[in-house]
Amino acid sequence: MRVCRLVAGLMILAVCLSASESLWAWGKGHRLIRLWAVARLPEWQTELLGQENLTRLCRDYTSLQDKHAGGKMPQLDAYCLVPGVRLSLHDVNPPTQSATAIQWYLEQIADNLNAGKTDEAMKYLGVLCHWNEDPGCPSAHSSPVSELQLKTLLPPPKDKARYNYLFGAGGFMDSGNYQLADEAYTPRLLGRTRAEAALRIYEHQKLLRNNAAAHIIPIVQDTMHGDGTKADEHRAAAALANGRHTADVIFTAICLATDHVDDQEFLFADQSLTEWLPDFRGRMIPHPYYVKPFLVNQAMDARRQLHPLKINETRYETGYGMGTPFELDFVLAPGSVFKRFTCDVGLHPTAGKKGAVMFAVEANGKELVRTKPLLVGDEPVKLDVPLPSAEVLKLTLKTIAGEGSEPSHNLAVWGQPVLKTE
Repeated sequence: MRVCRLVAGLMILAVCLSASESLWAWGKGHRLIRLWAVARLPEWQTELLGQENLTRLCRDYTSLQDKHAGGKMPQLDAYCLVPGVRLSLHDVNPPTQSATAIQWYLEQIADNLNAGKTDEAMKYLGVLCHWNEDPGCPSAHSSPVSELQLKTLLPPPKDKARYNYLFGAGGFMDSGNYQLADEAYTPRLLGRTRAEAALRIYEHQKLLRNNAAAHIIPIVQDTMHGDGTKADEHRAAAALANGRHTADVIFTAICLATDHVDDQEFLFADQSLTEWLPDFRGRMIPHPYYVKPFLVNQAMDARRQLHPLKINETRYETGYGMGTPFELDFVLAPGSVFKRFTCDVGLHPTAGKKGAVMFAVEANGKELVRTKPLLVGDEPVKLDVPLPSAEVLKLTLKTIAGEGSEPSHNLAVWGQPVLKTE
């Protein structure tokens, strides 16, 4: 059976690569990513959808929103316009629009599959996949800088001054010769409900964009001053991360549409907050955390030396070492999925005698809990905070300096912060 699936996958690849159309961002990467993801679906899903429909998903429906752009093909309105929502189907959007639109696409996929309209379901699924693939491309969709800034920081040689740094079309972000590594991968269920799935698809989309951005400068450096080999390695790495995410999206959409949820492994009932991307735009605070106000899974002493994350003798594998005063925000959309937040809080053993910090947790600006001033040597305080239900929930971890405390001694620790669905 494994051989049959491999042959079928090669047949899809041959058909897809023979088709030609003008694509943006990932360009050929959309096909490579989609093929890689589809080849890793479980057998029951490939049999349910059928080879002909999977071929269309990987060939004809890779870039419907590109064809629709600018109103060029109004016959695609049904798949590319989400009722009542204005958004870009290429980028990471604001949380409210994203949560609404992702749930709408999951609903359309389910409704059409259950009505026996598998081809229609593949069109909606194709748009959803493309929307989740674009932010993972190391190009304009994931860039935290402009092309002008890149050319200023990494000026091209004269013979390459014409190059377009960021955009896939007409530039070099999706050029070269790369393939996704042929690794084994089991797609993950991202949610047991559409709301849960939308929450994690949106969060993983942001993480994908963050990951892709880290490949931009190495690609520019090697293209401008190397032989292009390293640039291809970075393109392949970004595409592979995208392939895993696309496999998760397809797998989850089909599981939800067919009520194959309870019989699937679910890894996200309790989720470490450190796996979430904070909504941090940059801010300086008093020494020693003044440049980066928080560290993930480690702490810092007054001399800016790094240490394992600890409160007294209790060591934590996950959490935040944080300066004071500071507020770290996390945006959850939909904001009704997680019910509780748990965490241990206290001062790091390297904090000085003049350290005194109060820890507070807020939701959408409303304080849910605040500790008394904690001193160095105090036992960890265990927080178990019920979370309100909201369309969008901004969760804030806040450190507040105690009266008369010394900023360089206020070395706060949030140990093992966890979001819980029950």
